[in-house]
Amino acid sequence: MDVLVGREDVLRSAHRFLDVIPHRAAALAIEGEPGMGKTAVWLETVAAAGGRGHRVLQARPAESEAGLAYSVITDLIGGVFDDVRITLPPPQSRALAAALLRSDPEQPIELRAVATAFVTVLLELTAEQPIVVAIDDVQWIDPSSERVLGFVARRLPAGIGLLMALRQDGDKTPSRFVQAVPKDLLERVVLAPLSSPALHHLVQDRIGASVTRPMLARLSAASGGNPLFALEIGRALMAQTPAWAPHDPLPVPSTLQHLVATRVDALSEQARDALLVAATLSRPTATAIGRAVESSGGMAALTEALEADVIVSEHGRIRFTHPLLASAIYGSASARTRTALHQRLADVVDEPEERARHLASGTEIPDARASAELETAATHAAWRGAQDTAADLFAAASRLTPGDACDDHARRSLGQADALNALGEFAAARALAERALNTTRSPNLRTKALSLLANIAWFNGAAGTAIHHAEEALSVTGLDRALRGGIHAQLVRLCFSWDLRSAIEHADLAMKLLREDREPATLAHVLIDRLFGSALRGEAPPGGLLDRALALEVRSLAENDAPHPMPLLWFHCTDEFESARRRFAMEGRWYGERGEEVWVADRLSHLAVAELHAGDWDSAESHVEESCAAVEELAVRGPRAMVFEKRALVDAHRGRIERARTTLRRLIAEYESMDQGWWAALSLSSLAFVEFAASDHRAADAALVRMRALADLVGAVDVLFDRSEPFHIEALLALGEIDRARATLERLEQRGRRLPRPWISVTLPRARALIAAADGDLVTALAELRSTDVESTTTLPFERGWTLLVRGRIERRAKQKSAAATSLRQALDQFQTLGAPLFAERARQELTRVGLRHAASGLTPTELLIARYAARGMTNREVAQAAFVSQKTVEANLAKAYRKLGIHSRAELGSHMAADQGDRPTEPGSSRSRMETPPR
Repeated sequence: MDVLVGREDVLRSAHRFLDVIPHRAAALAIEGEPGMGKTAVWLETVAAAGGRGHRVLQARPAESEAGLAYSVITDLIGGVFDDVRITLPPPQSRALAAALLRSDPEQPIELRAVATAFVTVLLELTAEQPIVVAIDDVQWIDPSSERVLGFVARRLPAGIGLLMALRQDGDKTPSRFVQAVPKDLLERVVLAPLSSPALHHLVQDRIGASVTRPMLARLSAASGGNPLFALEIGRALMAQTPAWAPHDPLPVPSTLQHLVATRVDALSEQARDALLVAATLSRPTATAIGRAVESSGGMAALTEALEADVIVSEHGRIRFTHPLLASAIYGSASARTRTALHQRLADVVDEPEERARHLASGTEIPDARASAELETAATHAAWRGAQDTAADLFAAASRLTPGDACDDHARRSLGQADALNALGEFAAARALAERALNTTRSPNLRTKALSLLANIAWFNGAAGTAIHHAEEALSVTGLDRALRGGIHAQLVRLCFSWDLRSAIEHADLAMKLLREDREPATLAHVLIDRLFGSALRGEAPPGGLLDRALALEVRSLAENDAPHPMPLLWFHCTDEFESARRRFAMEGRWYGERGEEVWVADRLSHLAVAELHAGDWDSAESHVEESCAAVEELAVRGPRAMVFEKRALVDAHRGRIERARTTLRRLIAEYESMDQGWWAALSLSSLAFVEFAASDHRAADAALVRMRALADLVGAVDVLFDRSEPFHIEALLALGEIDRARATLERLEQRGRRLPRPWISVTLPRARALIAAADGDLVTALAELRSTDVESTTTLPFERGWTLLVRGRIERRAKQKSAAATSLRQALDQFQTLGAPLFAERARQELTRVGLRHAASGLTPTELLIARYAARGMTNREVAQAAFVSQKTVEANLAKAYRKLGIHSRAELGSHMAADQGDRPTEPGSSRSRMETPPR
């Protein structure tokens, strides 16, 4: 193309970009000042992509489209949506259909669901061929599309390339979309001014002007190498009469506005009117322009503009040959003319949101009809997840609302506040909600305003303020049963980490007001909160609440209501690991289909804790790292940042003490500064375990004292997430605090009586044994430890290893060296299998204190234990069960033992082991074991 003369370096970058797309994600931004030829380079790259067999999804937004929700997304995938719709999960299909105006949403959708659906569409298309998402004039992308594209840019998969052309605007912050593209994927090329030879070719090829050397020099200087300016000056020269002479001044207007006016002024009045209509419509077509122009002969006017190279027709759409032409034409019209035109277009366009936009621009004084129509359009935009558009339309509706319509003002202000709150613009949302509260006397509107203020305060860490607003809302609700029930339900959530007694009271009141047939989702949430609240308060949870709530939730999920977050927590707190996995599978799918990444990350962190307790530490670590990476990318604070507390807990088990300690101290300081004592308490519980794992018993005790003080403030008697009593007892005994250790044991026993849990059943004998041993009663201590068959315990392997470690210590003190060695080797093997280096080291140290002779073979304790079991004729499976390891671990350790002993068969192994009788493992219940066990 002639305009690409002098752009060879940029085209090389474009071809490199197209080369890599089949292999990895890539992005290319073509930047430059207005008129530099960005669109020409963009078009050439689009054509080259098609020539390579890449599929091109393209959009060319205009300034007039910037207020139309999802207009760019519609241009990009509107043509392929029907082909791929069947492959989308139903929530994504519904969301994208609403965004593209294929259907009206039955209930509000989230923009993230639209964004997730857009990513799914792209992935479906890449299965067939590489995709180029090409967008010209990025600066005119509508806000809703920009948010969707930013979501895509942060997750750009291989096989997709982003091609963008955008205007350089000096110090102005670049597009959020462009900023979202990972820097390692993005190449930015800036179009420099064209050289004199390139300008010569451009002017000669495009307008047929013969340019002399003196004229070229002056043209280059006057245009600054800008192709558009050079062409417009060249056109003016061609039209000049008499012909330009070398000594004459160039026809260079002082501003671009004048330059464009000079070009457009030569057109007829009808053509200028048609061009103004085209510049004002969001999606100008010949039909729409023909309906809107006041004079007859609309098609003739368009033909005139086409012949003057001001506009082009592409697939039924009218486009200006350069976006600056549209901006200049619209800007050159008087304010009165533009107002009248918007009034005219409001009666021409069919799409409700665009009609509303023209109504807003074409109405200068309050108008009840116009404001009502704007409110309807704003509500529709909000339901489509286009909150930016909704906020603008609600603002316009408020502006046009008659002054005496107080409730209308308040309702529209609340609509705008809701939209801004969804966008994270909390200060503006708060101001609007407060204005609505002061404007209306309507109980319903005042309740909604106060409820919104409560939510804003809560998510910004002001729990006390949030509860105050919600309680005030309750005082103004009047007799509306459902509204009162909803506020009580809100107060349950708000009070949960602030005042558990109040939370339970509000739950009981909500349960009386809410109906299963009308508010199943809200009632299900209240029932689950009531269950959790009772347990936290140290009360026996009412029977049947969870089953009833989950049955209600099945109905509400079918209506697209969100699942309650607490059942997954309940399952991992009560060691119901399979239930936790099933619950996560459901919740992860639900949130994932809707693009709720923060919620997916939160859910994944709780699954990580369940896997940690279940003994699958590799999965726990993988889940929690993925969770933290997602939250870190989204810069989430407050309760959602608790995923890092879960990572610290995994770190402590894995021996990464410093990272765990640093993470938790930061979280605790942040939560305490936000007056979020509950979250600080949970983090202190984890910090205590970190300090115990590091053998700093005093620091562990201090953290738990602070944790219990904060839990007391909210009325939590049983902090369900906390499992500190067993190790706190050890820390207190190490500090010589035996009376406090006894009190801690009593609290653990009470927790077990009120709400039995497997982890308490496993750790309680260990805790009692430690107290008995501290009193010098080793017989009772060993009896407690042998009251359960810890060797066969499989559900809580870390607690199994810990109990074996404690048993080995006490057996050593009781001079039962062989039994102690067996217990400690089993503990060591358990900790090694899990990957718990600090606890494995404790087991090794205890083994060295036992004083038994080690085999001369140099086998490790684990290899020795497995070799002796195998030498008895046990199969690998039987050895694995006896040693509580996997068959793969048995095979690996036997192979190592064979190499060290220089043997090749189990027969040889038997003879080697027979020669080493001094350190033989004893089976529980064997005669030797019974002989060494003192009587009770």
